[in-house]
Amino acid sequence: MRQLIGVLLLFSFCACTSSEEKEVMQVEELSMQQEQTIDFERNKKHSSLYGKLKRSRYLRDPNKMHIRAGKELGIEPFRKNADFLAVRDSILSNEILLYLEDGEFYRKKKMSHSYPYLTKEAIDLIKELSERFQKNLEKKGQENYSLLITSALRTEESQKKLRRSNRNATKDTTSHLFGASFDVSYWDFYRNSNGEIYRYKNLQKILTNTIKELRNEKKCLVIKETGHYCFHITVMQ
Repeated sequence: MRQLIGVLLLFSFCACTSSEEKEVMQVEELSMQQEQTIDFERNKKHSSLYGKLKRSRYLRDPNKMHIRAGKELGIEPFRKNADFLAVRDSILSNEILLYLEDGEFYRKKKMSHSYPYLTKEAIDLIKELSERFQKNLEKKGQENYSLLITSALRTEESQKKLRRSNRNATKDTTSHLFGASFDVSYWDFYRNSNGEIYRYKNLQKILTNTIKELRNEKKCLVIKETGHYCFHITVMQ
């Protein structure tokens, strides 16, 4: 998959190549795409951390574990915003990343330092998390609330800009670079009945317990970011 992104970047800067050379290169690119897709599906069903992950009462998986899982299950990071935007359409058409649409039980907030694109596995995890959250709300006799996704894919450039404005942003590499991580708010919840934002501690508790379920099933890694009022979640399988 990383090799495929490299190919897409290369093609975005090959406007001066002759039409005959382009045709040959396009055939080679198609072959490589098929090969990479097969390899990704066969070999990356879950992170190598899967067998080592133990149950935990706490949501404090170290950043280095998130980065390792992101590298194994995600994409090659983009240095500049322009690098990503140059190949975004190709990435979407090849389904390397998917656009994060609002779902039945989750919505994305306006993202100032990231892009609403993630791997299919990460989006599937958001769907499962939001559906389980709804079921747990129903068990407690609560109204329907949607989760708010506050951050997704970042480039190295956007991460540096975020560091300057957000003290909670890690100074190390972030797993957001790989498209396999996202942030979900534990502070703000969207009430489906009226479209208003609410802040209730009981909702936070239900969400925390729901995320613990998924974490202990080895479906994700989690860090509770108290400074930014969100859970940072990385897909594991």
